[in-house]
Amino acid sequence: MPLRAAVSAAAAVAGMALWATAAGAQAAAVPPTIVRDVAPPSSDFVTYVEGALVRVSVPSNWRELPGSNAVTFAPEGAYLNAGIKSVFTHGVGLGLARNDKDDLRLTTEDFIKAYVLPHPLAGQVFRHRTTKVGGRHALQTVLSSISEATGDLERIEMFTTLLRDGTVLYVLAVAPRDSASAYAETFRRIVGSIEIMDCDGCGR
Repeated sequence: MPLRAAVSAAAAVAGMALWATAAGAQAAAVPPTIVRDVAPPSSDFVTYVEGALVRVSVPSNWRELPGSNAVTFAPEGAYLNAGIKSVFTHGVGLGLARNDKDDLRLTTEDFIKAYVLPHPLAGQVFRHRTTKVGGRHALQTVLSSISEATGDLERIEMFTTLLRDGTVLYVLAVAPRDSASAYAETFRRIVGSIEIMDCDGCGR
């Protein structure tokens, strides 16, 4: 069941075979440059249902940027399509990833290395903690990176959990490191709002 979205993650993530990027379809609607100062997240939230699979609520002044199997929610000036990549500096991305190793921790780390932090900061170690997403067991991983769009340090909170068919649902919450504390409550509300509807009665 596809999750409607724009392929994106952290500073920049190339499209995986699991989905197609939306660069061509979205290019005309995406601003040509990313700015450092964007509007703060609204305290009013709007709820979206993506692919009849996930229900999530996000600030009302964030745009929904759809692609195939992922979605980005970000404010104006915080997102950009760059060739086959879709990048964002503030906001949240949700998407699907294959669970090739049948192990959530190992699959999460492989995904981070391949698509979220292809060039990790020196000495960075992945530390996971258990949490809940949509009422399900999940891992939370806090990462540091350098934004490909701005060159600034950024903080990434990654959440991963399993769908009923074993596919990984990931959530990436991204903000510049010097603004991370201002976005913490917004990200908490977004992740807490997620409902997963991949089986009868799920998310009800």
